[in-house]
This record gives sequence, C-alpha cells and structure tokens, in this order.
Amino acid sequence: MTIEISKVTKKNLSRLIEMFSDPDLKTNREESDWFVHCYFDYHHINVAKVDGNIQGACFWRIEGEKYSGLGWIENLWVEEQYRRMNLGEKLLRRSIEDMKVFFEKDNKRLRKVVLTTQEERASARKLYEKIGFRSVASLGDIYDPGGHDLFYVLDLK
Repeated sequence: MTIEISKVTKKNLSRLIEMFSDPDLKTNREESDWFVHCYFDYHHINVAKVDGNIQGACFWRIEGEKYSGLGWIENLWVEEQYRRMNLGEKLLRRSIEDMKVFFEKDNKRLRKVVLTTQEERASARKLYEKIGFRSVASLGDIYDPGGHDLFYVLDLK
C-alpha cells in the first residue's frame, strides 16, 4: 500500500465533492461543491492518496492578517475504511508544516493553529491531543445545532 500526501489539483475536485457529501458531515452535494471550490480558489487543501486514490483531505486557511501568525484547520476528513492508518495525522502534520512555510515566505511566524470539533468525535479529539492541540473552550452548539463543539489550539513556541 502506497500513501501520498500532496496538495490538491483541479482534477481532484470531483472526488473531494463526493467525499464531502458524506451524511456524517451533514452536507449535501450542493453545499459540498461550494465548500470544495471555495477552499480550492481561496485557501488550501491537502489530500491523502492511498494507492493513487484520494481517501482523505485537510482544508486549511490563514485566520486574520498574516502578522497574527494564526492558522485554522477548517476540516479534516478520512474515509471510514481508511481510518486508523495514520492518514489523518499525516494530513494534519503536513498542513501545519505548509502553514509554517506560508508564513515564512513573508518573514512571519506561525504562532498558533486552531480548529473546532464536536465533543462526540472522540477519535478526532485523541488525534488532535496527540499532536499537541489543547481543548481551550466549549462552544455549545455553534456549528452543530443540538451538538457540542470544542475549540482546540496548538501553540507553536
């Protein structure tokens, strides 16, 4: 089995739209299409390919102005049958490294990376905490009506 982490290309967009139409993500195809194109056009996407096929993705962006040194992981997703193969960790670590490079190009430093997740996503929380993220706030149902969202921060010293 060959695993490759790389930046998304235009030819990968239809696969991402399909992947992010998953019922577990609570989006339909139209919303997924908008989300994927928005990030492709204005932000950043890394994909995990297993034997040449996309099985995961990490969407990230810069939060605020560059001087703040703040990156945001918008969405990390690995197809269920490919979980527990370290794809999520590889995607997350690669995205953080890409953020550092993005800031360094302008002689800035990535200081913090933030993300949100639902409290019930125990495996996602375990991954974030393994990498060094800390849960710093409970957001109630900010993103998931009736759910419970948590705010995580990774401090890069």
